Amino acid sequence: MTDLEQQQDPKAAADGRRTLVVGLLADPDTPAEVAEKLVDDLPDELAAQVDREITWDVRTMTHPVTASVQDPEEVLGAVADKTSHTDWDIGIYITDLPMQHGERPILVDVDHHRHVAGLSLPGFGPFLQHHKVRHAIVRLVADLTGTADAGLEHGQHNPSRLGRAAAKHLQPVHVIHAGEGQQTRRYVTSSWRGRARLLAGMVRTNQPWRLVVGMRSALAAVLGTSAYLTLTSTTIWLLSTRLGTGKLTLTLLAAIALMVAWIIGAHHLWERARDPGEREETILFNASTVLTLSIGVLVMDVAVYVLTLLGSLFFLEPSVLGSSLGRPPTLGDHLALAWLATGLATIAGALGSGLDSEDAVRRAAYGYRERQRRDEIGQDDEDEGTEASSGSSS
Repeated sequence: MTDLEQQQDPKAAADGRRTLVVGLLADPDTPAEVAEKLVDDLPDELAAQVDREITWDVRTMTHPVTASVQDPEEVLGAVADKTSHTDWDIGIYITDLPMQHGERPILVDVDHHRHVAGLSLPGFGPFLQHHKVRHAIVRLVADLTGTADAGLEHGQHNPSRLGRAAAKHLQPVHVIHAGEGQQTRRYVTSSWRGRARLLAGMVRTNQPWRLVVGMRSALAAVLGTSAYLTLTSTTIWLLSTRLGTGKLTLTLLAAIALMVAWIIGAHHLWERARDPGEREETILFNASTVLTLSIGVLVMDVAVYVLTLLGSLFFLEPSVLGSSLGRPPTLGDHLALAWLATGLATIAGALGSGLDSEDAVRRAAYGYRERQRRDEIGQDDEDEGTEASSGSSS
C-alpha cells in the first residue's frame, strides 16, 4: 500500500471504494478554460486507465500562482503551499508560463513527496492541446498515486497501452531526475524541435484571433477605409484589374507587416534583454509577439475581405463598375477589388491602432500570464529608473 493510499483509507466509502480528490489549479484565461473542459472527462478516464476501485473527484480552482513566481524551481513550492489549504489529495497546476531547463522546454515537473505536479501548456504545442494535457494528467495521477510511472518519455517506464499513447502524442520527451530542488522528476523536450513547439504553443495560448475584437479602433479604421475605397475610388477599381496576383499578394503582406511593426512600436511591445543571460528568452518572447500579431492581423484582414467582397457584390452595380473598366465586370474583378482595398485599408488600420490604449492592445494580444510578466518587467524598469535618478541626484 502506498503512502497516499494509507492517508486516504479514512475516506473509504461504505461499499469499500476509496475517494481521491484530484485538484486542477489553473492560471486565468487559457489554462482555466482547459481545466474546465477536463473536469467532466477526467473521472471516467482515471477510472478506466488508473484504478476502477477508486472514486475520482476532480475539482478546479483558478489562481495566478505564477504571478509572482517565474523560476521553475519555485513554482512547485508555490503550488504545494496553495494546495495545502485544500482537501485535495493530488494537486496539478496548469499554467501558460513557458518554462525551460537550460535550452530545453519543460513540459511537466513532479513532486512525489507533496503529491503535486505542474504542466506548462506552451510546451505541449498548438494542436490537440486539450487531448495531450488530458493524457499527461492521467499519467501523472497514476504516478503520484503509486500506480505506475508517468511514462511520458517514449513509454520507457510504462510499456502499457496508455504509456505508448502518451509517448505518441508527446514525443520527443526526456526525463530528468532531480538532484536538488522541489521537483523529483522533470519532463523536458528536445532543444530545437521542442523550442519550435514551445513558440507555437506560446502563440496558441495568446489566442491571436482575439485581436479582431480587442483592437476596436484599428478594426473600425480598416473597415471604414476598405468600404470607402471599394465604393468610391475608380482608381482602385482600375488598379485592382491591372495589378497581377503577385503584386496584389505583396501589397497585402507588406500592409500586414507594416501594421504589426506599427503596433509593436506604438505600444512598446518589443522587449530588450537586460543582460546576456536573457538574450535567448527575449528572442523567444519577441518572436511570439510578432507571430501573435501577424496571425491576429491576418484574421482581421480575412474578416474585412469577406465583408468588403460582399459589399462590392451588393452595392456596385455592374453598369457602374463596367463603365470604368470598359467591359462587363466579372467575379474575379470583385475578388481583386476587395483584396486590394483590404490591403490598402490595413495601412490605415495601423494608424487606427494608435488610438487604442496600451492596456487594450496588450489584452487583445496576450493571455493573462504574459500580460502579468510584461507588467512586472515594466515595473522593474521603472524601479531601476527611479533608483538611478535618486543616485544621480544625491
